[in-house]
Amino acid sequence: MLTSVVMGQTTDFDFQTELEDLVETLLEDDENADIEQLMNELQLLQDRPLNINQATRDDFERLYFLSSLQVDRLLTYRQQYGQIYSPFELNSIEGFDPKLIQLLQAFVYFGEVDARPMTFKPRQEILMRSIRLLEEQKGFQEPAKYEGSPEKLYFRYRFSSSQVNAGLTAEKDAGESFFGGSNPRGFDYYSAFVNFGLNKGKHQLYFGDYLVRFGQGLTAWQGFALSKSAEVGNVAKFNQGIRSYSSTDENNFLRGGAASLSLGQFEWSSFFSYKKFDANRDSIDGAPVFTSFQSSGLHRTSGEIEDKNSVAGITAGTNLSYSAGRFSFGFSAIHLQYEFPLQRQSSSYNLFLFEGKQISNLGVNYQWGINRYYFFGEAAWASTNGLATLHGLQASPADQVELSVIYRNISKKYNAPLAGAFTEGSQVNDEHGFYVGATIRPVAKLSLRMYADFFEHRWVKYTTAGPASGREYLVQASYKLADRWDAYSRYFYECKPVRANGEFTKINLDQTRQKLRIHVNGSLSDRFFLKSRAEWTWYAHEEMSAGWMVLQDVGYQSLESRMSWWLRLAYFSTDNYDARVYAYENDLLYQFSVPAFYGQGLRSYVNGKVKICEKLDVWVKLARSWFIDVESIGSGNSLIDGNKRTEVKFQLRFKF
Repeated sequence: MLTSVVMGQTTDFDFQTELEDLVETLLEDDENADIEQLMNELQLLQDRPLNINQATRDDFERLYFLSSLQVDRLLTYRQQYGQIYSPFELNSIEGFDPKLIQLLQAFVYFGEVDARPMTFKPRQEILMRSIRLLEEQKGFQEPAKYEGSPEKLYFRYRFSSSQVNAGLTAEKDAGESFFGGSNPRGFDYYSAFVNFGLNKGKHQLYFGDYLVRFGQGLTAWQGFALSKSAEVGNVAKFNQGIRSYSSTDENNFLRGGAASLSLGQFEWSSFFSYKKFDANRDSIDGAPVFTSFQSSGLHRTSGEIEDKNSVAGITAGTNLSYSAGRFSFGFSAIHLQYEFPLQRQSSSYNLFLFEGKQISNLGVNYQWGINRYYFFGEAAWASTNGLATLHGLQASPADQVELSVIYRNISKKYNAPLAGAFTEGSQVNDEHGFYVGATIRPVAKLSLRMYADFFEHRWVKYTTAGPASGREYLVQASYKLADRWDAYSRYFYECKPVRANGEFTKINLDQTRQKLRIHVNGSLSDRFFLKSRAEWTWYAHEEMSAGWMVLQDVGYQSLESRMSWWLRLAYFSTDNYDARVYAYENDLLYQFSVPAFYGQGLRSYVNGKVKICEKLDVWVKLARSWFIDVESIGSGNSLIDGNKRTEVKFQLRFKF
């Protein structure tokens, strides 16, 4: 029998552009998010595309950009109408717009319903990257405070086949030594993994570095986690279990061994980890303790080097989940023990945070789809005598209308070191909140997205003088202007109490942030692309401040996609750092940046890619910021004398 296979018709440039738009929406103004691991996972999925007519719910749920409702609609359409023959059919599925379909095509192919699984030959990839600031920072001036050179170096090797995936990642940050000093063996950071698939991938073994992700993240969710963004419907997490790790975040992962076994409708995962952490060591009455973690991953100065790998920790856990159609249920248990006790600084905001040598967490989670409604949630317990619950609903009560609701109630005594749930705060601790989001498509060319989030903290935080509550709103209107042009307008408002300035001040004052953005993008032809944006920010606490930014991007893609580049010119003006403006930037492959701009100045860059041959690609980025009426940039060891900051990036990728 002849087998028909239609591959998704999308170029690397198209895919990268759509992916960058999605990432910018998800990140918004989070310049510290670890997006690298997400990119690595999506790369693996792109290398092994799914047969859209055979893929299961679990397969589709691995694609972050698909919501639970979209997965349901895709599976329902396939069940009702049979084989999907081409991407054009996806336009008839509710909630699948052209941008989503364009992105999806990079991860699927349109094979026969009963076709044998496509065989993929083993693939290998070597990626090398170098980044350097051209201006000299104070830390490199004699007598140098930094141990190493100003280059940031990165190396990655990846092997993938049907049954085996393996990888090695190595990195040296600017200022860290290389084959000398505290790093006689080369790079400052190494990470490696190997993952074996057994019985056609039903069972998985993991060795080396990995992540654990269970339920809605109250007990464990490491790496990138969806939170509040203009993608208002992408708020529910899917139980992902264990995933290999290959990012450069040097803290938020486990190291050891793990296994996942698929036993019919049950899946059992178990793991064990021994890993060292960067921390501030101290002693109390001669007994060793540590007072805090160091999460920067930087080891440039004598103090940073002293904190490197100074505390060891053992983590073990298990998860058992049951799935039947649109219903799933899971149980998780995790125990973590440190080499020395954690003894935080004596302060009111630390009173209910975890201290000691060991902590345990238990959790139960569920997902349940009924018609056009999808329920999800998790309840968890911590050995610090704290409870946490998170429950949500995604629904489509009418055509072209989607709703998302999340309620969370997390005790001030609840602590979970591996947690990564949907919260306002950076820690899953002491939060009570209610979120509601909606997507409405009143006409074919208009989409409205909005959310409101109300939250309260019932104990003192680092930035507050007492218990506090806040609220956050977002409204976005997206519209199709013409065949090749679209635009959106976005308004954001946040109000939350912050401690008033002053050494002896014990009151909270409302801090408000407002942002307004107008964005237009389109193409002049199949080769030239434009993006234009204007953004305003307003900040108020004890004083008022404001800022704005305008930018213009021009993109180019050659015939056969052998060369492409993006050029940006931007002007920004803000009263101070509080009124800073964030702007996503195109970058090297698998690199994403959302820098903050404040003061007054210009920003420009050119970011290009050249395909040397079928196996070799090269990327180069040159970026410069000019600041007006300043004599220096930065502070401390990062201080630059002058008003310019120039960065050069170079990357090679060899695939074979």
